[in-house]
Amino acid sequence: MTSTLGRPDLPLQAPAALRRRLLDADALTARQSRADRLLASEGAGHLVHDLPVRSDGRSATLESRPWRVDPIPVVLDAGTFQWLSLAITERMLALDAVVDDLYGERNLVREGIVPAEAVAGTPRYCVDAVGTRPTRWLSTYAADVVLDAAGMWWHVADFTDAPPGLGYALLDRSVMSRVVPELAARSDVVSLGRFPARVRRALAALSDSESPRTVLYSGGLDHPSYVDHSYLAVQLGVNLVEGADLVVRQRRVWLRTLDGLEPVDVLYRRLEDRWVDPLARAPLGSIGVPGVLLANRSGGVAFGNAYGTGVLEAPEIRPFLSAAIDRVRPLTQVLPELPGAVRDFAAVPLAAGSVDPSLDATGVTIRMFAVSDGASVHVLPGGTGRVLAPGDHPAHPTACTAKDVWVLGWTPKPVIEPPRLPQVDFGRSVPTRAADALYWMNRSAERAEAMARTMRVVSARVENDPGLGGLRGGVWCDHMRSIATRSRRARLDAEALSATLDALEDELVAVGEALAVEVGVVLTEATTVREFMSVTAGRVLSHLAELRSVMQAHHTVVDDLDAVLADFAAIGGLWQESTVRGPAWRIGDTGRRLERCLVVIDLVEGALAGGLGDAAGEVEAATIEVLLAANDSLVAYRRRHRSDVEIDLALRLLLHDETNPRSVAASIDRLAAHVADGEDALGDDFVADARAALELPTAELLTRMRELIDDAGRRIVGRWFSTPVNPVPLTPTGSEQS
Repeated sequence: MTSTLGRPDLPLQAPAALRRRLLDADALTARQSRADRLLASEGAGHLVHDLPVRSDGRSATLESRPWRVDPIPVVLDAGTFQWLSLAITERMLALDAVVDDLYGERNLVREGIVPAEAVAGTPRYCVDAVGTRPTRWLSTYAADVVLDAAGMWWHVADFTDAPPGLGYALLDRSVMSRVVPELAARSDVVSLGRFPARVRRALAALSDSESPRTVLYSGGLDHPSYVDHSYLAVQLGVNLVEGADLVVRQRRVWLRTLDGLEPVDVLYRRLEDRWVDPLARAPLGSIGVPGVLLANRSGGVAFGNAYGTGVLEAPEIRPFLSAAIDRVRPLTQVLPELPGAVRDFAAVPLAAGSVDPSLDATGVTIRMFAVSDGASVHVLPGGTGRVLAPGDHPAHPTACTAKDVWVLGWTPKPVIEPPRLPQVDFGRSVPTRAADALYWMNRSAERAEAMARTMRVVSARVENDPGLGGLRGGVWCDHMRSIATRSRRARLDAEALSATLDALEDELVAVGEALAVEVGVVLTEATTVREFMSVTAGRVLSHLAELRSVMQAHHTVVDDLDAVLADFAAIGGLWQESTVRGPAWRIGDTGRRLERCLVVIDLVEGALAGGLGDAAGEVEAATIEVLLAANDSLVAYRRRHRSDVEIDLALRLLLHDETNPRSVAASIDRLAAHVADGEDALGDDFVADARAALELPTAELLTRMRELIDDAGRRIVGRWFSTPVNPVPLTPTGSEQS
């Protein structure tokens, strides 16, 4: 049925009817637009924007890495895929045997098949792995293949260390199944839905525990494959963790959670060998977990893949892999090695309007994925394609365009599924870092919304009634500058007051810049806790990222601010209605309520700073209306009071009215509910002290409430997110103490 070297007997060709519909030029533009929107809605769109700041001041160096899913998939027939899957399976098993020998008996080195100087000369050979005997070296594997114009399949590269791309492949399919649902459903395209379960079982099989705890071990936001990691963790239903989330104690790995340290049995390692343990290699920042290799060698945690497997990717070793495979486990289905020179590859048409009109036809590198549970190897019935721009070598695509890979009409052999793993409820198991991100995400979201609303209200007033700027010699402008300045957590010196519209407009520009920074914090923190966010939130965050780019360019207009406010309203609604109540939600909501109190205090202080209320008049009324609108309470005021706005009634609504969700009193009530639910970090007396402060005169109330809120914030950070340092004085041995 198949040949043994590079070419299946069956041609690579989609059915004619399917091909015509996939290449329908009239539909391609709409399909591409839908693919772009769906990519964003799946939570990936906002991850590829520059996110330059985090709530704790650290820079996030994630570069903008946009990519698009082309609406024309790569189509493989059943015969082609079966041939390729057999080749991938054999190669994975053979590579497992090769790496086992390199770190074990070393017969390949002894016999000169893999030169000793090649092993000694590559930094990817991990001395710490010598003599270890993991359950399996390779639990997951990926390989790039490419088809040339003559119909010959070639092997491009192996990925054995932390094989990237499985999350991308699942994401590509999720998008395409909704871009062309009628074609995917009626064309007998093999589903990828069972593969995440196979990965979970393969990882669980690495541990002797009855119900092992598996986490996906990532390098964090700065890792080039973080989007892949984030999406895959959600599909697998496991926590996405970074080095700071883990600690080694008693030769075991533990996850830092709000309830304390919890044991981890399996690390699904998506962090490369050289970063796993800073005690084994020169450390880089906070990447890696000190002592994790000791825990692994002691049996305290299992790795998927095992430490040291990256040696198979080393350029010093690769020239000898074919001979090594022939020695330890010869192949029957051979994918020949692609030569270094660029050759002609099979054209996959990209019609004008699809992705790039200049790419009339191009080759595609296909990445295939396999997982081994020890008993059998399963190959993903699909993969992810990467478009080759003219002149590209298949190992280095530059077009930033992905393709879903469809397999038609293939029926996998029935497999006897092992018993289901016992269910464990991890609802209370919240990594400390995740809670930290949710806390600051909510605080920044509340502050950003306040800045956007203040900026929008003031800008609209200036546009609709420019005459306000001249009222009483420009006093209104000073009031607006004071409110706008306080919205961004700053203070305006009395000497800096300038009763002109130009000065007010300069201040609004400063608010816009601060808003862009705050939105960046929201996006960055949300990126690191995707598993806690609603799927719908991805689309909102992606749109917010686009608006942030507009803010950075200083092109923000009232319509843009309306869109920002709509996005934050959506985020707030999703937070309240689509996030499971639990410790993570409670801490995040605590941050939101604390910041809302500060927002009200800041804006009220800003309005009162210019002597508001000393005399009635048009300026005072206009300022009070802005104060209410900036706190989203003007409509509530007008429904409740038929008279013109008055400062005392406005302050009562903003500070004391529990029925107004934007008031300080309402936020204190919500915080009291969190305390009752177990949020003891706020302090035993916080609620009583805050309610007592609400009884004080306004000036004293604002000062006292700010002190209480600031102290509560410090308590939250100290209780949940700070690791106490206990210095231990060291006394030199064998010397007298002075």
